This record gives sequence, structure tokens and C-alpha cells, in this order.
Amino acid sequence: MTELKHKIKSLPNTPGVYHFLDAEGVVLYVGKAKNLKNRLKQYFLKDLGRGPAIEQMVVLANDIKWIETESEIEAVILEAELIKKLKPKYNIRLKDDKSFLAIRIAKNTSKTEPQIIFPIVELVRYRNVDFSDKSADYFGPYPSGELLKSSLRILRKIFPYRDCTKTKFNTYRRKHRTCIYGDLRVCSGPCNDWVNEEQYAKNIEYLKEFLRGRKKNIIVELEKEMKELSKSLRYEEASLVRNKLMALDHIKNVALGLRDDVFHIESTLFHRIECYDISNIMGEYAVGSMVVSIDGKPDKSEYKLFKIKMEKGSVELPNNDLDRLRQVLERRFKNDWAKPDLLVVDGGELHLKVAKEVLAANGLDIPLVSISKGAKRDKNDFHFASGAVAKHFLNSEALKNIIISARDESHRFAIQYYRKLHLRSMLES
Repeated sequence: MTELKHKIKSLPNTPGVYHFLDAEGVVLYVGKAKNLKNRLKQYFLKDLGRGPAIEQMVVLANDIKWIETESEIEAVILEAELIKKLKPKYNIRLKDDKSFLAIRIAKNTSKTEPQIIFPIVELVRYRNVDFSDKSADYFGPYPSGELLKSSLRILRKIFPYRDCTKTKFNTYRRKHRTCIYGDLRVCSGPCNDWVNEEQYAKNIEYLKEFLRGRKKNIIVELEKEMKELSKSLRYEEASLVRNKLMALDHIKNVALGLRDDVFHIESTLFHRIECYDISNIMGEYAVGSMVVSIDGKPDKSEYKLFKIKMEKGSVELPNNDLDRLRQVLERRFKNDWAKPDLLVVDGGELHLKVAKEVLAANGLDIPLVSISKGAKRDKNDFHFASGAVAKHFLNSEALKNIIISARDESHRFAIQYYRKLHLRSMLES
């Protein structure tokens, strides 16, 4: 570890991507930074609270390698490409969380339909990517959706593209004008014949090259193109190419908001938190809810509802909340959904025990917490599955508040579903 600390002193104060390697040269972890030296220092400051996975990774680390990039945008893009290629053990979130975004760039598969001749660029959930799909190229997944969107907003100004539906494309084609993205010049306006098929395809190829981390290749091609246009006295077109070169150079001055002092956040704010609640009145219309928080914010697109089912071979529904919770969790983990970084259940130590048993039965090692309100429903008592999890909570009021909010949201969501079932039964009776 002393050698690693010494090596960090030689790191540059520039953006880039870094690797931790074990004694056999296997990549353990890949990360990005706006300042490589500052970022790597964070791994050896224990008082910041690095989290158990990072602490274990640092113990195993035997070497550090890094790749400098000219910009934060390139660091974001390169990190995703390297994680997908190297599959590091400790990049757990990216391997398990299928809610991350990917970029889908359609291929030109038609010579007659304009909306296909000029293929779209769009963001899709990585879990929905069909890798047998030969009609498109995929890039990612990207750990931060916000950083990806910020990067694309900048890249789209350099390499404009369309992201509209077939219906929207045809609507504006009939109107003989572009939408607002054409007015802003972040779309090259194929619906209004501002660009031909060859020009559009070239632009898209440049974008793909950037997403593959090959900016230098783009610069070489653009410089060559600019010289050829100038020789042919096509000065206006040459000036447009020159503008692209200037914009690519300007990227290095664009700040996306990457942070190099984030361990105190990572150790207290789990990326994906799932919270479960069971609701019923006297055992009737029992339902379970799963609500999801991504980086501390509710993600309603990930919410799930469970109508409690009769157990196999039984004529009665599970008769207590512990059995109902067990059923909901077992059903949840039979699905290939993104795995949580933290699991929260509404209830006391018995509920915690049930959840722990379900995780163990599924071979899952996920941090686990239960939260109970007490007999008078006026408390927030936390129960932890391990001392390591408890340690994180004791040092973070922010995390406690996030969990309380998630518990309240899961209860609201379950009650809403319960009332719907109850109302339906009344109308049918």
C-alpha cells in the first residue's frame, strides 16, 4: 500500500480513467476522475468512509494504472467502455444495475424510407437492450445518467443528429420545416432536406468514433476533410468542418460536474435502495409494495406491486405479515431485475430476520435494514443485519431520512393498491 501511495504522487492533475489491479494483474476496479491525483488520494483517506467493498478492493490492490483524457466528457465515455470490456469485480453497480442508460444508434437499413435512411440516436435502459439486434449499435451502459445526458447535449452541438419518432419526422416533413432541435442546430434537419444521406452518415460515424474513445481519429479525418474542401475552393463547407475541430478542442474546457471527493457520499448514499411494505385490514386484500430510490430520489418507473397469493397446496392466504413479506421478497428475487445496493423492510427484528433468510436462500449478500414505528406508531427504530451496515447509518442522518422517506412512500403505495382492490371487490359484490 505504501508503494501505491507513492505512485499516486506521480499522477497528473488531469481528467482520466484509472484501474486498480491485483498482484496477478487482474483489473479490480475502473473509475473516472476530473483530477486523477486528487481522486486516487481519496482511496487512502479512511476517515472519509470508503464503504466495505472499496475497503476490500484497496486491500487487494497491488498496482494502479491510468489513462489521461483531455476532458471530463471523454473520461465518462472511456470509463463505460473499459468497464464493459474488462468487467472488473468491484464495479458491482454497473454489472448488477440494469436500470443504467445505454446509447442506441440505429443503422441505415433502407434506401427508400427517409426516417430510416437518417437513423436516430436515442437513450435506452440497458436492461432492455437486445444484443441480438443487428439493426443498431449500442454504447454503454453508463453509471451516471445525468453525466451521460450532459455529455450528449454537448456532443450533439458538434455532431447533430435526429432523435425523433417516425411519426414526428413525417409530420415535420409534410410541414417543410424542422422542429425546435433543427432551429437550435442540434439536429441536422433531414426532415427538411438540410442534409443528404452521405453527410448525415458521416456525422453519425464521427459520433460513434467519439463514443469508442477515438477522438484523435476524428480530428485526423476532419483536418483531412477541411484541406480537401479548401483545395476545391469550397470554403463555406471547409469553415463548417473547422468549427467542428474548434468545438472538439473546446470540449476539454467543459466541466460536467465530476467530483473527486465523493467517498463520504458513496458510503452513506446507496445508489439503488428498495423498500418493502405489506398492507391489509384484518388479513383481507393483502398487498405488498416495492418502491425504489435511485441516488436518494424516488424512481416511480421502478415501483412494483404484489397481490398476495395463496400458498401452493393451501386454501388460505398467508395469515401474517411475516409470511406475506417472505412471499413478496421471494417473488421479487425470482425476477431478473436490477439488484439493490440496500434493502429496507417496514417492520422490526422479525421482519429483518425473514428478509435475511430470503436473501441467504437466493445466495445474495445485500445490506439490509428494517425500520419500525413502535407500538404507538410514533418512532423510527432501525434494525440492522450487520454491524457494517449499522456503522454507515450511525454516521449519516441524511441516509436515515432517505430510508424513512422510502418507508413512508412504500406504505403510501401499498395502501393505494389495497384501496383499489377493496373498491373493486365492493363494486363486484
